[in-house]
Amino acid sequence: MKKLFGLVICSAFMLCACNEANAEKSATAKGAPAAQPAAAVAAPKPAEPAPAPEAPKAQITNIDWAKALEMQKVGGVLIDVRTPGEVAEGTAPGSVNIPLQEAEQRLGEFPKDKDLLIFCRSGKRSMAVSNFLIQNGYERVFNVVGGFMAFPKN
Repeated sequence: MKKLFGLVICSAFMLCACNEANAEKSATAKGAPAAQPAAAVAAPKPAEPAPAPEAPKAQITNIDWAKALEMQKVGGVLIDVRTPGEVAEGTAPGSVNIPLQEAEQRLGEFPKDKDLLIFCRSGKRSMAVSNFLIQNGYERVFNVVGGFMAFPKN
């Protein structure tokens, strides 16, 4: 029964399509202009100016601890994105603690005019915060590779 119903529907579509094609041929043969698609009849649009080239998007630069500490000496800001409990167990001297979970609410505390040296325990959270900062217009973002686990212990 379903096959018969499907066959009837398909036949009806084919007949309708054939009748429209025959009607166009008849009209053209009698001298009437053939129907034009709407796109062919519409007036051409004036050329749009090319969009301005986008400024290159800032990228995250991966650095090691030696470079991070060197940059800190000349004004870079070390930002520890670990939890306060993790920071209590030890952190890099002079670092500022802004946990990953608070980064969005504390966005104003990240200076745009300084190098931001972001680290966590191993690197995953610092990369997430680094991406968040880039998306919010920061350009001087550096991810400290290896996180605090790679911090020199001397």
